[in-house]
Amino acid sequence: MPLLAAELKDGTKVLHAEAGRSKFMKYFFKGEVSLATYGRFLVSLYQVYNALEQALDEHRENAQLALLYFPRELSRKAALEQDLEFFNGPQWREMIQTITPAQRAYIDAIQRCASSPTPELLAAHAYVRYLGDLSGGQVLAKRLQKFNDLPEDQGVAFYHFPLIEDNDMFKEMFRKRLNQIEVDDTLREQIIQEAKDTFLRNIDMFCEFDSELEGTSMTAEEQVENLVDLEREKAALRQGLQSNVSGANQEELTAMQTSFLANVWSSLSTAVGLKSTAS
Repeated sequence: MPLLAAELKDGTKVLHAEAGRSKFMKYFFKGEVSLATYGRFLVSLYQVYNALEQALDEHRENAQLALLYFPRELSRKAALEQDLEFFNGPQWREMIQTITPAQRAYIDAIQRCASSPTPELLAAHAYVRYLGDLSGGQVLAKRLQKFNDLPEDQGVAFYHFPLIEDNDMFKEMFRKRLNQIEVDDTLREQIIQEAKDTFLRNIDMFCEFDSELEGTSMTAEEQVENLVDLEREKAALRQGLQSNVSGANQEELTAMQTSFLANVWSSLSTAVGLKSTAS
């Protein structure tokens, strides 16, 4: 039987790419999302993580979900509260009282899984959210700080996991835990479908900000500087892969680097307007 982590990755690959090509992410990587818009986007993330982490807490005794339960290491709610305060001030608590349609659909999906006879479906939500945060968080934090001249370590708490020493090693462990989940074939397919639907819900949340994304085009000098930064980040990612993959033979490592860096560069180059989304 194929490994669940691999099936989740393969099953969501296309939708993952679509989320990366969303208008919101394109503007984000070009530094054209205003701080006010980003502050409201954090409200959307807070609504999702508040529901997800409450659901995971409620089912922490579930033998399958316990494999993915790392509240100290992974929980994002407290970090989001810090960032919400930074970008929105004390009024952020009033902002979360209003729930948008896309937020409502996402929350309802999490709560539906949690209240169903098969709460193991929550594994799909943990996979999409936490592995995504661990994978792209550092790059996103750098983009946010660079274009908005944020004070060091301010406004980016969401992207940092202070209790995780090595993100890549933790992700590998998390994938192994996913593969240890024991469910029948029917529920397995349902988990994969739930992960696919979750990417669509993320895209729907992005789309709620489309009307706010006017922005201004980067100058030629800024585009060159942006490309230089992206090349540096590619080099750092390559070095991280080389230092964190132990026991892999050179052929396997090369394949991992090629695939990983190609995906990263495709997303980033599309974001800064160098690559057509149709390619």
